[in-house]
Amino acid sequence: MEDSLLATVAPVSSPTLPFSRARSPSSDPDIRKPRTFPYTSLLPFPVESDDVPLQHLNHIVESIYVSMTVETAAVAPLVHWTRELRSWLQLKFDMPISTRTRLAAVYYELALVQGVALSSSDTFSRMFITLAQKRSFVDRSKLTLDWRPLFREMKAIAFPDLLVGSIRDSEKDMAMLSKVAIFARRFFAPDATLEILDELLPLFNTSDPSAALQVATIFDALIPTEFTPEDRPDLYPQQWLPVLFHLWTLNPRSQSYDLIIIDILSRVASGHLIEAHIPFSAIGIYTKEQTAVMLTCALRLFEIPIGRAGSPYVNTEGYPQGYEAKKSRAARPLARWIIYSLSPYCLGELPDRSDCSSALRGLQGLIQSVETFFHPSNSGVWTKHLAQFVQSLTDFFVLRWHREQSGELSTPEDRRLSPELKREFVLTLKDVVLMGIYAKSATAAMYCQAALQNLAVLEPDIILPVVLAQSYASLQGLVETHRTITSLKTLTLLSQTIIQNKPFRTHVTALLGLALPGIDANDLTKTVQSLAFIQSVASYVPFADLSEGCGSALAMEYITGAIESLENDSSTLPPLGDEDEIAVLKSSTATFGEFMLSFMGRIFSLLENLPDASSSNSRAAPEQNAVNMLPATFTVVLGALSDELFDLILDKFITFVTNHIIPQAADAISNLLSCLCKTHPERTFHKLFPVLVGNIREEIDENQAGQSKSQDVAPKDRSLVWYLSMFRKAVWTAGDVLLNYSDELLDLLVYLRERTYGAASVHSSFLVHHTIYALTNVYHSDSRLLNEEEYSAKGGFTVEDWGKQTDPSTGLKLKWHVPTDDQVTLAVRVYEDGAEYSMSEIRRLMEGGPKLQQDWSEEIAKQLGYLRMIISGASVLYDPAQVSASGASAEVSIEEDDNSGDVEMTDSGEYISEEDDLELGAEAEMEEEEDEDDEEALSIKKLFTYPIGYFFEDKKDDPRYIKVHEIHEKLGWLIHDLHTYLQKNKEDEVTAIRNLATVTRVWFIDIGCEHSLKLLDTYVRSYIVDTRNYKISGRRKQYPRYLLARRAHIYHLQRVKHNSGPRKTSQLDKVLLLDLVQSSLSRYTKNRRQSQQALQAAIRTVMKSRILLAPKLIEELNNAVAAKEYDCAKGAMHTLYLDGIRRFVSRDPRVFPDYGIALLAAAKADKLSIHDLARNLILQFALTTRMTPKKLYYSDDYEKFVSQIKPERDLSARLGFANTRNLKRAEDTRAKIDVLEAELMKLQKAETHWRITFMISTMLTGGLSLLRENEPAELGVIFFKGAIDNHPYIRFSFVQGALKLFTSVIGKALVGYDVRKLLQGDFKDVGVITVPVDQDDPDFSAKFIEQFKSPEADYFVRDLDRPGWLVWGKSFTAEANPKPGLDLQFKDSDRETMRAIGETVDRAWFEKFCEILLEEPSRTEHDVFRSIYAMFAAIVYAIVHEGFAKLTFEDMVEIIHNLYGDGKDKNHHRATAELIGGLLSEPLSREFQLKAIEVALPVLDKVVEDGLTPETVGYWTGCISFFSASVDPRAIWPILTKLASVRIDASSNAAFKESSRISLLRRLIAKEAWSFQIEEPIMKDFLAHLDHDYKGVREEIGRTLGTISRSRYSESFRSVKILLEENRAAGPLGVIPFVPDEARRELIEGVFKQLAIWRQERAPLQETSSYTNGGKTVMIWFNTWLQSCSCPELLPFFPKLILPELLNLLDIKEDAEVISLAVTMFKNFGNVPWPSNLIKDMIDGIIEIASKSSTWHQRLRVLALAQVFYFRQLFKLSNLDRRRLFDCVSDLLSDPQLEVRDTAATTLSGMIRCSPARFRGLVITKLQKKFTKALQDNPMPGRPGRGSGDTSRSGSVQPLKSSSAGPASAFSSRPSTPSVEYNNIILTRHAAVLGLSALVQAFPYQSPPPEWMPSVLATLANKAANDPGMVGRSVKTALGEFKKTRQDTWHVDVKVFDKEQLEDLEGVLWRTYFA
Repeated sequence: MEDSLLATVAPVSSPTLPFSRARSPSSDPDIRKPRTFPYTSLLPFPVESDDVPLQHLNHIVESIYVSMTVETAAVAPLVHWTRELRSWLQLKFDMPISTRTRLAAVYYELALVQGVALSSSDTFSRMFITLAQKRSFVDRSKLTLDWRPLFREMKAIAFPDLLVGSIRDSEKDMAMLSKVAIFARRFFAPDATLEILDELLPLFNTSDPSAALQVATIFDALIPTEFTPEDRPDLYPQQWLPVLFHLWTLNPRSQSYDLIIIDILSRVASGHLIEAHIPFSAIGIYTKEQTAVMLTCALRLFEIPIGRAGSPYVNTEGYPQGYEAKKSRAARPLARWIIYSLSPYCLGELPDRSDCSSALRGLQGLIQSVETFFHPSNSGVWTKHLAQFVQSLTDFFVLRWHREQSGELSTPEDRRLSPELKREFVLTLKDVVLMGIYAKSATAAMYCQAALQNLAVLEPDIILPVVLAQSYASLQGLVETHRTITSLKTLTLLSQTIIQNKPFRTHVTALLGLALPGIDANDLTKTVQSLAFIQSVASYVPFADLSEGCGSALAMEYITGAIESLENDSSTLPPLGDEDEIAVLKSSTATFGEFMLSFMGRIFSLLENLPDASSSNSRAAPEQNAVNMLPATFTVVLGALSDELFDLILDKFITFVTNHIIPQAADAISNLLSCLCKTHPERTFHKLFPVLVGNIREEIDENQAGQSKSQDVAPKDRSLVWYLSMFRKAVWTAGDVLLNYSDELLDLLVYLRERTYGAASVHSSFLVHHTIYALTNVYHSDSRLLNEEEYSAKGGFTVEDWGKQTDPSTGLKLKWHVPTDDQVTLAVRVYEDGAEYSMSEIRRLMEGGPKLQQDWSEEIAKQLGYLRMIISGASVLYDPAQVSASGASAEVSIEEDDNSGDVEMTDSGEYISEEDDLELGAEAEMEEEEDEDDEEALSIKKLFTYPIGYFFEDKKDDPRYIKVHEIHEKLGWLIHDLHTYLQKNKEDEVTAIRNLATVTRVWFIDIGCEHSLKLLDTYVRSYIVDTRNYKISGRRKQYPRYLLARRAHIYHLQRVKHNSGPRKTSQLDKVLLLDLVQSSLSRYTKNRRQSQQALQAAIRTVMKSRILLAPKLIEELNNAVAAKEYDCAKGAMHTLYLDGIRRFVSRDPRVFPDYGIALLAAAKADKLSIHDLARNLILQFALTTRMTPKKLYYSDDYEKFVSQIKPERDLSARLGFANTRNLKRAEDTRAKIDVLEAELMKLQKAETHWRITFMISTMLTGGLSLLRENEPAELGVIFFKGAIDNHPYIRFSFVQGALKLFTSVIGKALVGYDVRKLLQGDFKDVGVITVPVDQDDPDFSAKFIEQFKSPEADYFVRDLDRPGWLVWGKSFTAEANPKPGLDLQFKDSDRETMRAIGETVDRAWFEKFCEILLEEPSRTEHDVFRSIYAMFAAIVYAIVHEGFAKLTFEDMVEIIHNLYGDGKDKNHHRATAELIGGLLSEPLSREFQLKAIEVALPVLDKVVEDGLTPETVGYWTGCISFFSASVDPRAIWPILTKLASVRIDASSNAAFKESSRISLLRRLIAKEAWSFQIEEPIMKDFLAHLDHDYKGVREEIGRTLGTISRSRYSESFRSVKILLEENRAAGPLGVIPFVPDEARRELIEGVFKQLAIWRQERAPLQETSSYTNGGKTVMIWFNTWLQSCSCPELLPFFPKLILPELLNLLDIKEDAEVISLAVTMFKNFGNVPWPSNLIKDMIDGIIEIASKSSTWHQRLRVLALAQVFYFRQLFKLSNLDRRRLFDCVSDLLSDPQLEVRDTAATTLSGMIRCSPARFRGLVITKLQKKFTKALQDNPMPGRPGRGSGDTSRSGSVQPLKSSSAGPASAFSSRPSTPSVEYNNIILTRHAAVLGLSALVQAFPYQSPPPEWMPSVLATLANKAANDPGMVGRSVKTALGEFKKTRQDTWHVDVKVFDKEQLEDLEGVLWRTYFA
């Protein structure tokens, strides 16, 4: 019936096709430009016309429309048609732009629809992403999406509502919604930007950092950044960017926040590049100040270590939901911003010379500041981030360059990347990338190698000479061996660029020769890389001698000269004209013959010494990698060979395989032989067939091989297996050639079948399979470098073929194997002979057979192995329709109603990427094949198939067709008979049953396509791996020809798999499925597992199989449990948990009640393993089983979008049918849920064992309660009675159920039982009012805050953590004061439920509940304040308050007060805290709230006064956090004032009591945040006790002061409009926040004045004093403050006030705690981002300490601060600021204290190292002159120079003149005690030496070193090396460090030194190094 209905409502050839067309894709304006890859035109058979795919598409769209508009909704059809649409897209059909645009709108609605499960929502979201991700595919002018539905869903996740969460399942995922937003925001209306700002900014508040981060996350996801209309200047980026920078400043120490803001800014930059009306300069669309902030952020995100400063970030918040916490996420946004800010404006001289004056200079400065961290010796956590950053830079640059060159990116002409800019970009990154490719981290090295590939594509003339120079050195063994592998990897990636560029391609043959020794069995990693390089070269280079007899002398001469030239200068190659270059190239090809012989020799040597790969435990082991790489390389190399070289290789190969037997290399050598046959099957078979067949027969006849029946290869069988494995692989790709050997082949197959056993018979069965496969399948048989026609026309390869890029759209012509009539005849004969023989043998064995069990087992295993291979080999001959009609064809059904089938979704094959240029999977969503809602009573079948070259397509009456299917059916019945025989007679025959299960699996799934072989998976994986080396952003499929051919083959396999979806069920299918069920219940574990795997595969293949199997399995489970056959029960449960069936049995109303009860029965089994398995299945059942929604809730745009896909024809009949079906399904589900609930409640009452009761409770509280209309009264009673159960697990579960039930009842009543409002959280809370905001009143915020200082209030503010902190909206919600009661209007059924619950909740019940709360937790980690019990107590209070309960409020109060008792027992404290927390948390009405406060206040009074102990303080802090969260403090004013009345008693000895009271107060302040406005007396009291004697009290004082200080700041702009205007007027960075007011200034200054007084009062070396105690408290205070968002408030006080006092505290060495706190504070201040307006003050403070402090320790410590400050604020510093810091540090080189001088030198070196090159060059020149002059002007006295008086260069000391005048006279006699003058000269010389050493050590890895460095080294060696003491030691240390870091590169570095400079270095260190 259903088939006919589908045919009626959806005819394939419908005359009304809203999206049909009659033109080809290339001529239709509604189709995008022709595809790069002509998928269908490359196929070797006729394909469908252009209209057929569109008819299919129309059918899909029509079905989507029906599924969306049907009155009673069902999700399963929508999911199915979504997957069908994805399958259609994966077949690479062209969808009209108009259709895609409409479908994108529809799927945006579906992605956000409410009422569906998370898995279905994800399916719709992924489809929307697929449809919308390509800009050119969607017509933006016809698609406008509303951002509000998306915002609503994201907000619901970020700020969840308890009521909604208890009723609505987890429907959406923030990560997926964020992905949807990425593509949806392109289609938002232009006004969306301002609308989003209006909606989001009022929610922003950094008092709660996690909430602020959630707002920022949503803002990042939603804000559109691509399109700004020219006529809307109010929407231009710089109109709202100052606000964004202002928000950034509000959260300065959050890494997550940095990532979010940088992502937005980078998108803004890329989105506005092409918009000419947006102002654009040398720094893109941003200003200089904004660029400086962004570059500073980049340094933070890299987390470069600076001294011991630690991370610049603090963990002030968790990552928002769905926001991945990956640090490396910074790389791509940063790179995108920089690349899309580049333009020709960056070149040339700019008026402003700062680093932020152009994007290019900023990039150069950024790279130069971190360049030393790219070196392999300097690796750490930052390495990967930096490597990914440079890779992202190059990737974006290449992408933009190619898109601009092709016209795909319409950048204005003046902004387009120019060749000059491209060259400058490459030079900027070249050095760091070349360092990074040698990184110790494999991931970082990979990133850098990819970056180098991109750079080489951009500027080969710059990159390739350096790469060649390094490669020659490493491949020739001149440097460390670890560089060889890196060089091979690099060359592999660059091979395409090298080959396609002159004159670099002339080096290819030389590089091949050098790579050849890398094929070495002793180093398999290097072997794999060598093979990969050879493969990459062979992909573009013909291996043919083109020298025309001239030999290789010319090439050798040129290469030798080029290598010598590169050794001298690695940046250039010797010039070579075009004609000369071709001559050299031809000459180089003369060595290919020799190379191939050597290559084969290396391969054979490798195979001889290769370990057995099969023995490796890991598939990724080196042995396995090498074995896998061999055929991949060999295939490509063979395709590149000329015919002459191929014959040479073939002869060598045949000689080797006939003279060697290498068992462990059998698979590898077989794969190589298969490559030979595929390349030239005629030649290979002509030579190999007689050799291999002869040897096989000889081994069997002469050596009796193949007789061993063991599956392990016997020694005498090794030769036979060697030849058999090669022969079968040769047959695999032989194709047409097999016909020439048909008779011999048939004889051999019969011979092997009768004469081989054991392992040899396995290979024989493979041979049968391969023969049938090779004859019947369609596959490409072409691996040449050129098209066969082109090769033949040319008569071979030519020079023009070097590096030739095949154009897939026009230049690709493939050679395919298509089965011919003779081939199919031969294949059917092989199939028939083999099948008939094996069937007869199996029947013989069943009838009698060998008497010995062992012989019977081996023989049956052999025949089953043959059958498995025969069935699989012939899979493409089977017609699924005919197979389904086999046997007594009948649809399997359990009921008479034909509608009662399980949903059969289409197995549409591998989910390969839809993107044309992305290919097969890098970004594809690999969906599960399991249907998410497969319980729907609907049978959906694939109505469209496409031509796949099926031989019998039009030959259904062909005898061969009939014969094949007859045999297949006979095989099925034989399988059934054998299964019956084994179950009856040989149940313990494990091997036979496992083999039979495998054969059964193959019989089911290998129909029309050989699924069991997984060829498509294999090809896809190899294609993805091989294309990685050739993927260049912006290029489309510029791949080698062999990869293009493979892509065509993959496309064919995709079509085949598309056609081979689920088929109808035949009677034979039913029989075999039941056989598999029986085997799945076997007593033997191995049998069960194998049968379950086969059953799982069969379920996906056969329609309506689940409803056949599920009842049977449930029945078998019940029977097994009853009979205590636990192995059988375990098999049944494992089978029910299979992927293909577990969701069905948990969802389908026909089976899930029985399934749930059966699981409970199994859980009672007296066997632990059965019980545990049942428990896990029950948990899964509880999460899966749920009510089917009757309606889906769309947005307001639903009608508009869905009407666009409405078909023109009448669909009323189809809609009526669908509605009837869906309604019946929903009603059936509801009825069965009621039945199951009733049964579960009945079982719960009768059950006595706690484990079973717990499982029942789990099922009752699971998905059964979702979206239910009525809550059963009996269930409520069970939940509340269970909540006081004695067992903690049961109690916990029923408490959860009670919470869920109560919130469900209340939630539905609050929305008037409107499900749509319920899902959207649109509650009409009683007593909630809307308070308007007077946006014209400038004092509105001040007045609002002032209200919180007194308890009087007209209303209480809700959600205190959000509205008004940053900006006011037009209004906010509040609770009326007094708040009335709820006055809920329940349905009669819900009211009855509440009454039933109330009857349960009496005084005895509550007393029992309190007793349970007193129980000691079983685990220590559970001994905390338990929020769930506080929430449960709250609903109990609500029931009492609403008058439903027998329990009275007075009884409750009495019990609570009695519960606390004397307060000495910690359990009483915990229970009371939980009850009080629940009592105060829910203000049901103002009257109730006041009564609750009256109850709680006496208890809290006792607790605060005398009830806190170390064990109980945690309970009460948890209680305060629970009830005070987001509560208006005025509503709990008595509680607030009680806790705020805490004052410190200095005379008290109860330190813990004091600190605990303060801790409670601190927790309250933290929760109330800025609404806590009565802090003044607390601050005053705490400030008076900063020097408290007890550490615990001081710490709490400090933390509380910090908590108060960090929450005082708020902004409260009157409106978003004013916020935008004021920030815009303030400048590019917006308003500077956190400016301290006068009160804050007086507070901090007063504190430090008091510290100064205490410091004066402190006696030297006094251990404890007011100064040390007060200093500790202040530092704890400030450290707490500095960990918060408001830390910049302290910055103005740091240079002049905090820093000097901090240094004074650091001088107190006798107190370790003081030192530790001060160091922490130092780190915090150094890591805080400083506003530009405070930088000068900070520098002044550093200079003042450095120049004026009398304590050398202070001067030493300020150097550490200067270094951190300089690096962290590098791009905010002006050149003047930098010079001042350099002068300060360089002056400290002359400090009298040695430690200060050494630290100053280290600091100076680091500052030079990270400075941008322009500024760095000026500083180096200045410092070099300064320090050199200091050495020259201050000679060392009293020591003669070296040599005969010539002291101009070679001496470090000038001789003194014997004069009574001048300073020299003071040293003529060299007194024993040095004079002051002598010491001054020593100090001056040491400063100069340290300064020059710092210059040298600033560039430890630069090779060759800078031009100025040799003269500096010579000066050090010449002028100061012989100085005594510390001066000479410093020189030797500097030169020694230079030597150590240059060992690897000295052969390059030595070239920058002249002879005299090298002589100067002689004698300082050993001569052999510098010579």
